[in-house]
Amino acid sequence: MSSIDWTNVPATGCSIRHDGATTIMSADADGGCVAFEGAPGRVAGVDWAAGRYLVFDALDHEEWTLGVVFRLWSADGSSRGDASAPADMHITMGLMPGLPTRLSLPLSALDSQTMFMPRTPGKLKTVIVGERLDPARIVRLELGVMPAHAPQTLSITDLRMVDAEPDYPVPDVKLVDEIGQYTGREWPGKTRSVDEMVAYLNAQYAEASAPAEQFPGRNRYGGSAAATIDATGFFRTHHDGKRWWLVDPDGAPFFSTGPDCVRPHIECPVDGIESLFRWLPPKEGDYADAWSARTPYGHAFFDFGIANLIRAFGADWRDRWEAITARRLRGWGFNTIANWSDRGITRTAGLPYVWPLVDFPTTKKTIFRDFPDVFDDEFERNATRFAAQLDDFRGDPLLIGYFLRNEPTWAFVRGLNIAEEVLATTDAPASRRALADHLSRRYGGDVAKFNAAWSVGLSSFAELETRIIPHASRASAVAHDDLIAFSRIMIRRYVELPSQACRRVDPDHLNLGMRYAYVASDLLLEGSDCFDVFSINCYQMDPTDHIDAVGKAVNLPIMIGEYHFGALDRGLVANALRGVESQADRGIGYRYYLERAAANPYCVGAHYFTVADEATLGRYDGENWNIGIEDVCRRPYVEFVDG
Repeated sequence: MSSIDWTNVPATGCSIRHDGATTIMSADADGGCVAFEGAPGRVAGVDWAAGRYLVFDALDHEEWTLGVVFRLWSADGSSRGDASAPADMHITMGLMPGLPTRLSLPLSALDSQTMFMPRTPGKLKTVIVGERLDPARIVRLELGVMPAHAPQTLSITDLRMVDAEPDYPVPDVKLVDEIGQYTGREWPGKTRSVDEMVAYLNAQYAEASAPAEQFPGRNRYGGSAAATIDATGFFRTHHDGKRWWLVDPDGAPFFSTGPDCVRPHIECPVDGIESLFRWLPPKEGDYADAWSARTPYGHAFFDFGIANLIRAFGADWRDRWEAITARRLRGWGFNTIANWSDRGITRTAGLPYVWPLVDFPTTKKTIFRDFPDVFDDEFERNATRFAAQLDDFRGDPLLIGYFLRNEPTWAFVRGLNIAEEVLATTDAPASRRALADHLSRRYGGDVAKFNAAWSVGLSSFAELETRIIPHASRASAVAHDDLIAFSRIMIRRYVELPSQACRRVDPDHLNLGMRYAYVASDLLLEGSDCFDVFSINCYQMDPTDHIDAVGKAVNLPIMIGEYHFGALDRGLVANALRGVESQADRGIGYRYYLERAAANPYCVGAHYFTVADEATLGRYDGENWNIGIEDVCRRPYVEFVDG
């Protein structure tokens, strides 16, 4: 173990004071950090080449989730180690307020092959954004806190580099009550007991037998009853000369609105943090449906969403949840059950829906993160298998369309050059051969001409099939352009083969695209002609600029797969990607966003993430956000709904 010396460490945006082995960092609302520097691989006086984990014990002194941030600069990164340049990698880790938590950063994660690190006991969500880095070349580390809505204080104890993964002690303190609520504070609308919750849910079920009022001016699908375009019996797209529309099976213009994750689940991994719950039932017996073993996360999950329904309805919990939820969706004016929803409710609610396909085709070895070796025959075979799941949906007029996947992690890196990554790994033999063939044709088989253009010295194009060339796009401007051109070919193939396979199985439903988190590069537009609708997840206060930019680039209708607003005035301690002050402000934000989306001539739908809050101690990846229309006890946030 090597302890890190804090002597004379400069601080920005914060003050620091030391209390023995503990350093207390008090930061501005804009965030703050301390900076450690050193020769390559010797930052903070420790050996980054020999070490395996950067470890410390952390304590969030606030009443909300605090984000710990690591920023890294490498002598070989895009920054070239220049501290005035943007960091080569950002890593954030979430902390529960008041809970002593051991954080560890495995240096193996600096290869950037994983964007979302697995949870460890006590830690919330971890996100890695940046390029592939070698620990032995790190020259600067900034450690601090992310911006928040107010000043914040973080304690760091015993910052050290170790050669084995540490244990993760968790105190015996009850943060979650018997029905899944946070115990750390009170708030208006908090459910006071199991009996109160059971009585409320039974009253909701009694009301569910009465049909929700039909919104005026809508047909049976939720489309406009005032106009008719040619009906085909399935959803399709249409441009009326002024704007794009979805058209429902009866031929009515249709703008799709609805929440994601319409399902009974509000689950949380509990391994290693059992002491934080007041109540966890046996895994067998009455609450067996509330337990699951989730792979690949390797955790036992307990689901307070289902457990609370079991308490109220016993063995009939699923049917009664469907009845309550279907009536609520109609009563709230939604016409779509959006992504990641329960298959059962899509069959019984009578509402249009979208569907996420699963197991996007990949290969045994990938090039970068989840980008497969797209020229391998395995990818094409898996594309055919992937498309077969659409057999279950053929002929269903309520299905608007399907998403090929959601937020591929390879697409999160700004400036990413997939073809450059091919030359940085030996795990893509088929794509290496395809790249070598492409460049051989590009240079007419003249390796000397290629060497001159790229400033390299190869004996033949065949050498490209095996030779590792890190940062190949930096060799010359021509090398960069050649690799970008081949990246376009690769991404088109990534999109095209699965899309063609899906169309062969199901020619009637709409291909809704990839649900990119954002369009970081025009490379992500490759293959868009395979889509009927281009989908993006757009976490902005106003989506107009993003819709316009993508819509004009691809000349396709745009569907927003996710957006949301969170607040800290109720039970949860994290407010989301777009935070506002109150539940009423969430309602205002929702209405403004949706009106702006619907007014845009490219937009044909916007889906809110999600119908229910996330678990108090975080879902599978650690998100624990107040983003739901309803809480863990299925009580809607009235101010949000009425807004």
